[in-house]
Amino acid sequence: MNYWRQLIVPSAILIGASSTFGAPGPANCSQLAELKLPHATITHAQIVHPGEFKLPSESTPPSSDFFTGFDKMQAFCRVEGGSQPTSDSHIEFEVWLPETGWNGKYEGAGNGGFGGSMNYYRLAEAINAGYVGSSTDTGHKGTSGEINWATGHPEKIVDFDYRAIHETAEITKAIISAFYRKPVTRSYFSSCSNGGRQGLMEAQRYPQDYDGILAGAPWNPGTISSSSSNVSAENNKNAVNLNATNPNLKPFEQRGGKLIIYHGENDGPAQTINYYESVVRTFGAEHTNTFVQLYVVPGMGHCGGGSLPAYFGQRLNPQDDPQHSIIIALEQWVEQGIVPRAIIATEYKVDGVRESGIVQTRPLCAFPKVATYSGSGSRNEAANYSCVLPRKR
Repeated sequence: MNYWRQLIVPSAILIGASSTFGAPGPANCSQLAELKLPHATITHAQIVHPGEFKLPSESTPPSSDFFTGFDKMQAFCRVEGGSQPTSDSHIEFEVWLPETGWNGKYEGAGNGGFGGSMNYYRLAEAINAGYVGSSTDTGHKGTSGEINWATGHPEKIVDFDYRAIHETAEITKAIISAFYRKPVTRSYFSSCSNGGRQGLMEAQRYPQDYDGILAGAPWNPGTISSSSSNVSAENNKNAVNLNATNPNLKPFEQRGGKLIIYHGENDGPAQTINYYESVVRTFGAEHTNTFVQLYVVPGMGHCGGGSLPAYFGQRLNPQDDPQHSIIIALEQWVEQGIVPRAIIATEYKVDGVRESGIVQTRPLCAFPKVATYSGSGSRNEAANYSCVLPRKR
């Protein structure tokens, strides 16, 4: 009997499943369609060869700093499917797995606004850097600004709030174990705006899903429930609890999880600062610094842009290093225990295009420290700044 048909994947993740696969190397991609998952089905699984993937026409046009090299990606196994944890749920997901050269890691992608589609840019970034990538539509279809899907569908609201990201993480790990015949070594989540909120929700509700989380400009979705006229009273009562504001990160911390939050100074970071300070009140400053950091990015708007250097490795790039990439610094913190001290932010002549040349650099300092000019040398060079506590007025 075909072992794929015998394989039933537990909801607790396929950690030990690799022991049932004797042959080395990746399994056949198309056979992943036969993989059995709890309340989930894989609808398509096929190898995408270099140059074959075409960005769907309805995808949001990318900004200049989004990944655009879809025609240059290596071959990967593209897995599409859906999960139905409740009768009113239909969570679609995609998992992209490098056919060769996998680095053993997994990078989960978040969504902007109210979700409703796959984040193909982040999936491609993962493949380009040798990671497995996953994305979900968060349980409904539509543009990131639509909210009609929530009316009369309390379970879809829960899917959007936190369940879809969690389901996708579990499913992805099962697919990884089946395809590569071994489990993932490290799992990371990185996103901004609503995606930042999704990251915080993962740390708070499902601390086992990710080893490291990068949460940018966390966004509060509480108005979804109150604006949906047919939401049950019980669900509406619990709406506040669905917001990513719980400072009790002890389970995440105890399993060795690391969390980095960032927020643009020109994007109203007060609530994010308040959340970080609530974590400090819960754990104490010294303990908090062992697993949580906050960066308030000077001059930056919502998830990017602004008058000062605003690229600091928020997106996976194989050319980056821990000194210039907040994602790589997070990985180094998780894997080697090296605490990030300052990340160098860069402004390029052409936004997001490093080949265009550097205009200026500036260190990003972990809150509450700020970058302060030393008094000598160019103000456009990070080396002439240091991270210090601001003077009290």
